[in-house]
Formats: sequence, structure tokens, C-alpha cells
Amino acid sequence: MKFGLVVLICATGAMLLFLGHRLVAADPSIAFLGDSITQGWSYPSANFGIHGETTGQMLSREPAILSEHRYRILVLLGGTNDTMLHIPNDQTTRNLEELGEAAVQQGAQPVLCEIPPIFHSYNPKDTNNYMPEVVELNRKIAALAAAHHWPLVDYYSPLLHHPAYLSDGVHMKQRGYVLMELALLRRLY
Repeated sequence: MKFGLVVLICATGAMLLFLGHRLVAADPSIAFLGDSITQGWSYPSANFGIHGETTGQMLSREPAILSEHRYRILVLLGGTNDTMLHIPNDQTTRNLEELGEAAVQQGAQPVLCEIPPIFHSYNPKDTNNYMPEVVELNRKIAALAAAHHWPLVDYYSPLLHHPAYLSDGVHMKQRGYVLMELALLRRLY
């Protein structure tokens, strides 16, 4: 009986999210730092996503973000642009580690995120297959989270079999963001 109730609650929650209703209001003490995927997401109340930004660029502006407010949690979603610009995964991972360590120094809990799949570049002339790099980067992000005992949110797996949930092979449609929000809520609450 309990299993049926859990399934009903999950299905109802997914439907509410799909319709634009929130199960849990965004907590203003949780900051989101990232690129255009973060910037385009309506869920975060403290959204510091910037289109086209790499993890190196995120690293250069993180101190100002953390000093403006005492955020309790910093959700770090970066690496998509690094991958598309062929920045080595080791450099991206080092940048994410520095971002996480800076958050800890400011009293915030870093939450690392595996990047979503890149099905194809939004540039029609780009025919690169980014999936092997994405898989490798996500493996390194997961290992980094484990090494530091930082929470990890998997945005890759829920979206892997849903390329239609992305508008251009990189950026989410509403359905993609619904899956991201569910993954985040499962990890934070």
C-alpha cells in the first residue's frame, strides 16, 4: 500500500512540475553558479548563471558572489562550455575543485553537478560527438565529489534518453528543467 502512495505522490509531483508548479519553493539561501543552462532555469531564486561561461570564468567571479550574501549552499553546474571548447577535463575538474573549496571557506556547502548530455552543438556546422568527453568529465566530477564528501547531483542520467527535452542539443526545454529539478530535489531534500 505504501509503495502505491509513493508512486502516486511522485507522479503528482512530476505533473505539477511539468505544469509549472513547484513542489518546493526555491530557497534563497541556495545559490546556483553556472553557464546558460543555469541562467535559463527559472527555479533558482539566487541564479548566477551566465551564457557561454566556462568554469575558469566562473572561478574568477565566485568571490564576489559569495561575499555579497551568506549562502548556505552553492550548486555548481559547470563544464558544458569547457567541453564544447575542448578545455581539458582535468582543468575543468581543477576549476570545480577550487570553486568548491572557496565555497567551503565562505561557510557554504558546495554541491557538484554532473553536466547534462550534449546531443549536438547548437551550431549546425559543428559535427563533433561530445558524448565521450561528457561521460569522462562526469566521471571526474563524481570522483571529485566523493573525494571531498560533497553532494553530487546527476543531471546526465535523467536526460540521456530524452534529446527532445533539449531545445538545441545543449539547452533545456521546460521538460528538461523538470527532470533537472527532480534530480536536485531528490539530492537536497
